[in-house]
Amino acid sequence: MYVITTHIPVFVDGDRYFTDVNWQLDLILARDWLACHFRGLTVLSPSLPMNAVDSEAMRIVPIGHDDGIRVIPSFDKRCRTRDFWVKQRYQWKSDVQRTLATAKVIHNSAVEAFRPLWYLAQMEAYRAKVTTVLVGPDMDPHATSSGSLKDKLDCFAFDFMMRRAVTSADLTLLKEGLVYDRYSRYGGNKKAFCHSMHIADDVLHESQLELRLKSLDKKRPLRAVYAGRLVARKGLRDAIDVITLSKRLGSFIEYHIFGSGPEEANLRQQAIDNGVEDLIHFHGFVEYTSDFISRLATYDLLLFMPTEEDTPRMLYDAMAAGLPVVGTRIPFLVHRVKQDGLGVLVDIHAVEHAAEQLRAFDMNRESLKGFSRSAREAGKTHSIQNWYQRRADWTLAAVASRRPTNKS
Repeated sequence: MYVITTHIPVFVDGDRYFTDVNWQLDLILARDWLACHFRGLTVLSPSLPMNAVDSEAMRIVPIGHDDGIRVIPSFDKRCRTRDFWVKQRYQWKSDVQRTLATAKVIHNSAVEAFRPLWYLAQMEAYRAKVTTVLVGPDMDPHATSSGSLKDKLDCFAFDFMMRRAVTSADLTLLKEGLVYDRYSRYGGNKKAFCHSMHIADDVLHESQLELRLKSLDKKRPLRAVYAGRLVARKGLRDAIDVITLSKRLGSFIEYHIFGSGPEEANLRQQAIDNGVEDLIHFHGFVEYTSDFISRLATYDLLLFMPTEEDTPRMLYDAMAAGLPVVGTRIPFLVHRVKQDGLGVLVDIHAVEHAAEQLRAFDMNRESLKGFSRSAREAGKTHSIQNWYQRRADWTLAAVASRRPTNKS
């Protein structure tokens, strides 16, 4: 059995279980690519009642036997942190121990320090001599720390646990870039990986890309795009200023924004105040699907000006759509541009420099074509099939390195 422990709650309605649609997609992938080698998938997670669903922040779907997935709900996630350590921690450890009885592999994702479900499960599996796959955090916590005492303590505690977890794990998967650089030093069998969500068939066909690139020779505006949450750290205020300044420099570049969030009203007003409301187009929330990647492919570039470290799925979907990026020098983008050659970066808040770069692309559109082709090639490299096949191979090798057991 392949067991995944997670901090993501399962919503319980009698004997039926539900989860967020995005997490369901991850579980289906794990079922099809990883658990298929170990006679099935079990998911152990904290629980919540159905009346705790935030209908505005998530879309829930059924999960369970109909998907070929065994779901084990554990303690009520609404408990306070103090109560977790006093009581619910023991329920979690007990639930982990029961799943270990039939587990061939246990997969734990490092998320937080103060309710470290992942770490408790990792140590229990290590003591039980069950093969462990440890997945590192989405982002380096030091890169997103505010510098407050609480954040410093959180980073200290998280680093302590990661050091022990990486050392004990049979396989550690660390996101390429800062996360890998920080935690791979602790030794063990570690691999750098990407967490993309597009399949190979989603990647824009070469002939379609060439048709779009040929249209760049016509007299038309460049079309920049963004897809994601409309929150301050995504740098959309700077991005609208970039479009405004590029207009003053003589380039008319449209900016299409997909997503929703607390900044939307302010961004709409900013576009009006800047006199570029005819260039800034808000399209609202959209689900990340194959159809949306096809829609992304109708644009020319991704304009992404984050003000702090971020690792958005948007970048990988943009690669699949053959979109180069103009962005800021956060560590994730620096790594991706260096590895995949898919665009140019400027300093955070360097609005003038970004506007000049857009102007340069507008004046010399041939240079944009090369970056577009590189982006598409990167999209092929980072497809789900490529990365999950690597992960399956690494996992099987980790299991093979342990002595045989009778577990299924």
